[in-house]
Amino acid sequence: MSPEASRIRGSGAGRGVLEGAFALLEGLAGVDDAGLSDLAARAGLPKATAHRLLDQLAGLGAVERRDGRYRMGATVARLGRAWRTHRMVERAAALPLRRLAAATGGGAAAVAPCAGDMVVVAWLPGSADAVFPFPAGAVVPPGSAADIVLAASGTATQAPAGYSAAEWSRQVGRAREHGVAVQHSEGEVPMCCVVAPVRARSGAGVAALGVTLLDSRRQGPAVDAVKHAARAAGVNLARMPAARQL
Repeated sequence: MSPEASRIRGSGAGRGVLEGAFALLEGLAGVDDAGLSDLAARAGLPKATAHRLLDQLAGLGAVERRDGRYRMGATVARLGRAWRTHRMVERAAALPLRRLAAATGGGAAAVAPCAGDMVVVAWLPGSADAVFPFPAGAVVPPGSAADIVLAASGTATQAPAGYSAAEWSRQVGRAREHGVAVQHSEGEVPMCCVVAPVRARSGAGVAALGVTLLDSRRQGPAVDAVKHAARAAGVNLARMPAARQL
C-alpha cells in the first residue's frame, strides 16, 4: 500500500479523502483539462483513488468529465465567485487589464491574497503566457513581484523561501520607493514582470496588477502603464459600496 493510500485509509480517513479531493482540484486549477494519469501524478494519489474521487467530484459538479479527460466544473467556479474580494477585484480590474494588455502587448493579470497565497483573480493572456501561463485561480509562487508590492504597501510579510531577510527588505524598500516591483527571469526564455499595488479607499494594498513581457526592453514604458492600470483599478474599487470595509 502506498503512503498516500495508507494516509487516506488511516484514522484520519475523512480528512485524507478531503485532502485528496482538494489535491485533484489543485491539479486542475492550472490547466484547461487533464487525464486521469496526469491528475493522479499531480495529486500524489494512486490512479484507483484518483478515479474514485474524480467520480465523486463529477457527481457534485465540481469537475466535468468528457472523453476521458477532466476539467474544473461549474460548482467550483460558482463557489470561487462567492469570494467577495475576488469578485470585487475582478470587476475593478476588468477594463484596466484590457487597456494594459493592449498598451504593452504582454499578459496582464490581477492577483489577490487568499489564505496566505497570492491567487490570480483575472487574467488576459499575452505572448509570455505561452511559456509561463497564469490563468485565473492559479497560485502565484511565493516571493513574486505581487508579494513584494503588497509588502511595500503595508501588508506585513516575512521573507519567503529563497530570500534572506536583508534581500527581502531591499526588494520591498525598492518597490515602496518606485511604486512597482520588477522581476526578471533569465531561463530559456527571458521574461520581465512589472507589478503595482491596487489600493483600497483606505490606502491599503488589497491586490496587485501587473504584466509579463518577453522583451525586457519594453520594461520602461510598461512601468508607467502598470502604475496607471493599478490606480484605475483602485479608483473602480473605491466606487463599490461593498469595498468600503477593505
